[in-house]
Amino acid sequence: MSTEEPTPGVDARALGLRTREGWVYRHVDVTAAPGEALELCGSGGTGRSMLLLTLAGRARPSTGTLRVLGHERAADIRARAALARVHDVIGLEPEQTVRQALADRARWDRVRPGGSDGLGYRLDEVRELTGLTVPDRERVETLSRVEQTLLALAAALLSRPGVVLLDDLDVGLSAVEQLRVWSALRTAAQADHAVAIASTSGAVPSGADLVVELHPSHVEES
Repeated sequence: MSTEEPTPGVDARALGLRTREGWVYRHVDVTAAPGEALELCGSGGTGRSMLLLTLAGRARPSTGTLRVLGHERAADIRARAALARVHDVIGLEPEQTVRQALADRARWDRVRPGGSDGLGYRLDEVRELTGLTVPDRERVETLSRVEQTLLALAAALLSRPGVVLLDDLDVGLSAVEQLRVWSALRTAAQADHAVAIASTSGAVPSGADLVVELHPSHVEES
């Protein structure tokens, strides 16, 4: 019988990102196994969004090591990670219908939501995973904030990613609505042995399996 430990879904050690203006984040360790939901929580200025982009292979850290699903190259990580929403990077178009938003994301990720290519989830599957019940013809701008968040998550799941990431989960949501989104993230992670990661301000109790706290002191010059 093999005694080898399973490869973590995400394994980051001493991650740091520095720009000309100073440290965005640093001294960050993250370990999450497939099937788990992880919360990155911290106040504004602690680098939550940029850390999320780093874990998705979209930003290169200045220090530390990162392995995602056994891969270290940013291109390999990007191919296996899907961003549901990150401000100014990826999100929903308000004037689109729900159907159009899902179809556009499927084209962007080069998957067929009918499932005929064997790569992605079907539309009915991502709706079930996220609990999304809004009609296809409904416009994004008319949806509630929690419905928009679940739609963004459903769209990201179409490609059946190994890691799905959502920024600012808590913005505009009540504590009950936040737990609804966390439930969807955990369901998606457990359904396909994926890792689900979301950032929050940490103002209310988390619905995640694991929590990584980011502190302002970590980005101060020493």
